[in-house]
Amino acid sequence: MNSLFLKNSLVNTPEAKARVSDKLHQDIMRAVRLAEPVGGRFQFLRSVPAWAAGVFAALLVAVFFYLPQTAPVSQVPPAVVAQTESQSPADPLLVLGESLLVFSKETAVPEQALRKELERLKSDLARFDLRS
Repeated sequence: MNSLFLKNSLVNTPEAKARVSDKLHQDIMRAVRLAEPVGGRFQFLRSVPAWAAGVFAALLVAVFFYLPQTAPVSQVPPAVVAQTESQSPADPLLVLGESLLVFSKETAVPEQALRKELERLKSDLARFDLRS
């Protein structure tokens, strides 16, 4: 095919040759516009999910903030209540201090435990005649 023939076939198409007056063009476009469905109801239906999500979020916030936030609390035995009324505020600290003192006396000091382990290792080395 000749490039000139191809160019002429693309430029001189029947659609390119047809001419319409401006008035006829406006009438055609007006008819097309009037034939389209009205978009008012469609716009409302598009916004319904957004409004529903907003109302749901507001409802959740209201429920979260305005409902009483209580947790079940177990009843304190009456003996404990009577005991706490007679105690001074420093008594629990004294009891805690005494229990810590007893605990520290029962446990060996880490340095002493390490020294005993080191002596045991030295005696093992001497017994097996391993020199370090």
